[in-house]
Amino acid sequence: MTRWWRRRAAEDGQGAGAQPPRPRREQEGRQEHRERTDRQPPDPDTQGHAGGSGRERLLVGGHITITEVTEGRPEQEIARVALSAEQIHTMRARSAIDTLGPEHPDALTAMRELAQVLGSIPGRGEEAVELYQHVVRTQWTTLGDRHEDTLRTSVELAGLLHTTGQLRLAETAWRDTFRAQAETLGRDHPDALRSATGLAAVLEDLGRAAEAEPLLRDVLERRARQLGRDHPEVLSATNAHAASLLKCGRHEEAERALRALVPRLEDRYGHDHEATIAARSNLGAVLVRLDRHAEAEEHIRAVVRSMEATLGPHHQSTFTARNNLAAVLHAQERYEDAVPILRAILSGCVALHGDDHPTTVVTRDNLANVLIDVGRHAEAAELLDRCVRDYQRIHGPGHPRLRAAEERLAWLREGPDPY
Repeated sequence: MTRWWRRRAAEDGQGAGAQPPRPRREQEGRQEHRERTDRQPPDPDTQGHAGGSGRERLLVGGHITITEVTEGRPEQEIARVALSAEQIHTMRARSAIDTLGPEHPDALTAMRELAQVLGSIPGRGEEAVELYQHVVRTQWTTLGDRHEDTLRTSVELAGLLHTTGQLRLAETAWRDTFRAQAETLGRDHPDALRSATGLAAVLEDLGRAAEAEPLLRDVLERRARQLGRDHPEVLSATNAHAASLLKCGRHEEAERALRALVPRLEDRYGHDHEATIAARSNLGAVLVRLDRHAEAEEHIRAVVRSMEATLGPHHQSTFTARNNLAAVLHAQERYEDAVPILRAILSGCVALHGDDHPTTVVTRDNLANVLIDVGRHAEAAELLDRCVRDYQRIHGPGHPRLRAAEERLAWLREGPDPY
């Protein structure tokens, strides 16, 4: 078994039965042209469909009520103290550890739910990863690597590693979890299919779409056999596979699949449902690749309007649709029109994901490419220098994105106006 689930064990001396990391107090005030796929990192299938087991409960905050009880008088509320989800689940985890012991399954479940909460708070992803790793280490030792609870935690950890941009660890985590689920539950089990989709999503983000496409095709075929062609899971898998065809350069196949899919989604959900918009966005990206620019621009502008209305202007799906709009403008050599769109996307990605996240890095790379075309070489070189360092960290040496960024940076530094 690889070390994605015990990455910090050698550093902190933790093993099974150790106390979980203590989350800090909740802080106040927290708040390539890239083809659009129908899922984010923690959501490998569609918007809102993470690669988990589907059994997670809603984790919310609450309050503590203090009452006064006096003989002969009705109970009277004195105060009500609001508690965040983090505070409630921290208390539950501590109570379970103190009462049952740190290795008890219920204590591990409470810690896993605390990790879920931390993972949902901006800027707390690394804490959540550490806590998940502690839980899965302990479950591996006490329950075994094939136990239902161990696999459930592994799925959530794999998704969070992807979300926080740790792509190579995420790949290993998804691959190991998928293999374990396939062996214990069978390849047709919904949990195994979700993990296959999660693995495919990471492979695509690593630039290995040719490896992801067969996985997504297999998921689509298995789901269609089990559920029928118009089941929501099948429609979602169809969109995911079409997006993968697009990333593999199989543009005509992707267009045929999406032309057939969009009307089915509109019939089931309506024109502006999130699942329909995702497929429409993918179709717009296909049209860009097929050099049908006028049709693509009209299509993508409509998608952007729909996404802004349904998801809001600061959602990652909206950023991706705007990026596709910048792509079609760039393809028409309307570079000055594309630059402000990409600047706004980069600013939004930094706010949403952080400065070092893979999505932010790709957006920075896209902006640098357009700045080269408008002759702003100094700024482009500065952005590409940052991209090279980030791609080295994310992908390691020899990755196609790293090589392309290095070549463009070298050209800028050695050209007629070197920077």
